[in-house]
Amino acid sequence: MTGNRVVNSNSETFPLRGERVELRPLEPSDIEAMAPFFGDVEEIYYYLPDTLLPRNLTQLHTMMDEWNDGKTNFVFACRHRDETIGLVTLSDLDPVAGNAEVGIMIAGRAYRGHGLASDAMKLVLDYAFGELRLHRICACVAPANFSSISLFKRLGFVEEGRMREVMRRGQGFVDLLLFGLLEDEYRKR
Repeated sequence: MTGNRVVNSNSETFPLRGERVELRPLEPSDIEAMAPFFGDVEEIYYYLPDTLLPRNLTQLHTMMDEWNDGKTNFVFACRHRDETIGLVTLSDLDPVAGNAEVGIMIAGRAYRGHGLASDAMKLVLDYAFGELRLHRICACVAPANFSSISLFKRLGFVEEGRMREVMRRGQGFVDLLLFGLLEDEYRKR
């Protein structure tokens, strides 16, 4: 939402296109393409903040329906060369306060480390700060997720704090680092 307007991820704005990636509203075929990632607990170790269990396709569809409610939470398929390679989320959207949380996952190891996540994040940030007129975007990242920390810092996010022992993993708990980016900081870059 922006003001009194409802965000419609199927509007003429989508797909969001960059030079190498595009973001489009999530389709069932995108969920199926991401199923191997969500079935591997090593892959989802830092990505899912909830119970660390592999998801089968039926469970994954249910989870995506909950994540992608079309009101305050949106999941976009990240595509490269006509292939779904990951997901970008815009969640806890609060149009009155002008805030949201962003997340990204590139599923295939072959696609990581080539700047595709950075390209996708720039698209969603342009959309969030432009079309949605948000003021602040945050991201939560595990301290050992070095590639995500590097990505958010390169994009201008500032580490704002640490949520202690917020995610259960194995026999213990993992902290999450809170990063934030204000619209004027993003525009200056």
